[in-house]
Amino acid sequence: MAEMSNSEACRWSLAGAGFFIPDWLGEHFDFCSSSEHVDPPYQREVSSFLGQQSGEMAALKSAKQKVLPDAFLAIAGLCCLSVSVSGWMTTPEFSSQLWPGDIHQEVIAALGGTISTDAVGKMRSDLPILSVLSRLMLVSVVCAFGWAIRLRQTGSGDRLVLWNVIRHSLRRIVLFAFVGVTWWLPFFFNAEAAGSVRIFAVGVLPLWAPFIFACLIDSLLLPFRHRSREIRPTSAGSAGRLSGVRIPLLLLTLAWTGVSFWMNKCLYEQLFIPHGDSAMYEEHLWNVWHGKGFRSYLDQGLFLGEHIQVIHLLLLPLHILWPSHLLLELTESVALGFCTVPVFLIGRRHSGSEKAAFWLAMAWLLFFPMHYLDIAIDQKTFRPIALAVPALFWMIEFAERRSVRGTIIFLILALSAKEDVALITCPLLMVLAVLEFRQGRSAVFSDASDTSTKASCGKVFAVLSVLSLAYLMIAVLILIPAFRSGGDVHYSQYFGDLGRSPGELLKTAFTDPARVLAHVLSVRTALYVCVFLLPLGLTPLFSPLRLLSAVFTFVMLALLQLNVADGGDLPPVPYHHFHAPMLPVLFWAASVGLRSGGDALRRMIPQGKALETESSTGLSTLIFLSCALTAVTGSAMPCGASFWSDESPFGVHSLYIPTDVQQQERSRLAQKVVAMIPKSAHVASTDFIHTRLTHCERSYDYSDYPRAVNNYKPGVPPDTDYIVIDTGHRYSKIRTPSEVPELNDGSGSWELLPDQFNGVFLVLKRRGIWSVPCRLTVADCGGVLQATVSLNRVNIFGLSCPWTGMRSVVGTFRWAGRRLCVLFRKLFVLLKDFASRIKKVVTKPAFRDDRTPSLPL
Repeated sequence: MAEMSNSEACRWSLAGAGFFIPDWLGEHFDFCSSSEHVDPPYQREVSSFLGQQSGEMAALKSAKQKVLPDAFLAIAGLCCLSVSVSGWMTTPEFSSQLWPGDIHQEVIAALGGTISTDAVGKMRSDLPILSVLSRLMLVSVVCAFGWAIRLRQTGSGDRLVLWNVIRHSLRRIVLFAFVGVTWWLPFFFNAEAAGSVRIFAVGVLPLWAPFIFACLIDSLLLPFRHRSREIRPTSAGSAGRLSGVRIPLLLLTLAWTGVSFWMNKCLYEQLFIPHGDSAMYEEHLWNVWHGKGFRSYLDQGLFLGEHIQVIHLLLLPLHILWPSHLLLELTESVALGFCTVPVFLIGRRHSGSEKAAFWLAMAWLLFFPMHYLDIAIDQKTFRPIALAVPALFWMIEFAERRSVRGTIIFLILALSAKEDVALITCPLLMVLAVLEFRQGRSAVFSDASDTSTKASCGKVFAVLSVLSLAYLMIAVLILIPAFRSGGDVHYSQYFGDLGRSPGELLKTAFTDPARVLAHVLSVRTALYVCVFLLPLGLTPLFSPLRLLSAVFTFVMLALLQLNVADGGDLPPVPYHHFHAPMLPVLFWAASVGLRSGGDALRRMIPQGKALETESSTGLSTLIFLSCALTAVTGSAMPCGASFWSDESPFGVHSLYIPTDVQQQERSRLAQKVVAMIPKSAHVASTDFIHTRLTHCERSYDYSDYPRAVNNYKPGVPPDTDYIVIDTGHRYSKIRTPSEVPELNDGSGSWELLPDQFNGVFLVLKRRGIWSVPCRLTVADCGGVLQATVSLNRVNIFGLSCPWTGMRSVVGTFRWAGRRLCVLFRKLFVLLKDFASRIKKVVTKPAFRDDRTPSLPL
């Protein structure tokens, strides 16, 4: 018993000392082991235990010694990066790419620089390198103290792993700092030899700089994401805690949706939303309800001659309750904002973490190419193709859950948003079919059943892919030309010298592929790649097969030459809407890349197999940081610097809450103009005020653009009653009544109504019009009297029949009776006036020459 008690005491004393064994305890153990009272089995156990601990102590000491050189390299990298930042901030060519001038002054002041004015009045920025370095080092020192606290809180058994994480974090700082410096390499070459590379470097700077700093911030946060094995919660507790991200996700989504709708509402109230390609879609709904067909009066015929785009007709039941363009704006904001729900579901399935899915969904709200789907660079705020984005997300979600019915429903919804969405659905469904046909993909499809189910779903997806391609060909080659009287689709002219019709485009592709490749492999295309991938931290590259789904749409974007046709200097992507179908594919590939990319990065850390730091959650935070920082330089929403600028044309005081007194008066007077124009009138108006007049009987476009409704001639259609000219909008070429062509053509057909709008709006009325306009032309041609009566729009039930106002059958007949009485009374006055004019013409003396006078009424 004495021997057992001594050895037992020796064993428990060693175990109670923990992992760090003092030297005197080792000596005592040697004494005990050499004593004849120590039991040999316990002697071997303690020897093995101390040998293992001595190995861990040696590894821990080695890790501590290796951190110091990594720290010095990180400081050197930050020094080089400080030089780059100073160069970016002090060179006007570069700083103007990042943000407006007033924001730049505030950034320079925050970094410790100064702004001065040279002899010619130009602003000059001075930013010392040491000032930038001191701020970078201050942030690094604060993070280092945080690392030290984490080390003290970490258990001894996990401290070696944390030291390796710190080493990996420092190495990443070195890597990204020197990668950021490589941006200057093109400027060391000859300007003529590397001209395109220099152009690319300047254009990519607003993405490059935020991406580098996002990587650096993520590297500094890397040790804080490490969780010790001793304090790691159980799976049940972890699941309960992680499920709490759903409420913040919902609240932040509602916040983004509210801000988005507020911005759209401000643009509408300030008269900044154009009619073409935006408010015209609300006119479609109004005309359908009032029996005038699926059209706007921008062009002749139904809108199906422009696009097979009918998804917004689903809003008809709501539009009868709220007949306003703001209904469409709210719908688009909700549709884009609540894409966070399918993004969260897809990200959770592929990453296996709700926290990673949460950060990915938050990245969607800050992804600045999505912001331009809501408000484009030209303030076009609603396009039906934006409604295809949530449909595509849900199609992917239901396809991965093997719900064929849900996949088909959302496929139809996506294709109804625009016919060229098939450029995405065709390859996307084929990729899904390939994934289904693969064996052993149960990790991707969490609710997979058996191989036969996979094969059947794969066949369905393959068939749907072929049907999508067939639909695209039928829509472009048959349906749209049928509604255009045999003409080609209008957007085939967007490809410049490659062709003006689908046939010419195909001919160029086969006969001159070098010219097509020259457009695809261009500097602009490289910029497009960076626009879509850098905000997502390049994670979609970890899933190349899924990323391949966007190849057709991306090639189309690369071939577009819309900016050349318009004479603009901005590329159409991502500042317009053409890239909308690509975004679900990008986030789908990014969600898959969360796990594969996290595993790849985790293997870079020694002993990383037992580490959760570089898992999908860590990579999702990098995506969030990249989206947040690139939005500062690229977005026009409140997360962008230009929104808060007083110099930017997209600032809050320029568009949303204007401080310009004239703009405030213009917005107020617009309501007075709308109240002045009868709903039964045919009105032609300039853009922006055109948005408010779409509820008239007909609403024409008054511009220099030739329209089919006027036989492609200048002026207004012959049945126009009123002309409304907005002299205050930025594109107006008419500022005063003397510049109005209709008042200077000598016909005398138009009169300028008294100015009630301080010259902001000019309202012209055709002479001699009535509520039921009849066109009379009387001319004495060589003594022969000719009278022409043209009743352009006579309806026995009156004009602009308000179907929504008919509450009952009795009310309908009362309304029709009143309208008939008004009609007969106007006809009587018209005939009486016509008889008096005929009498004047007959009794008038004959002219002595052969000229034929006309008597306009």
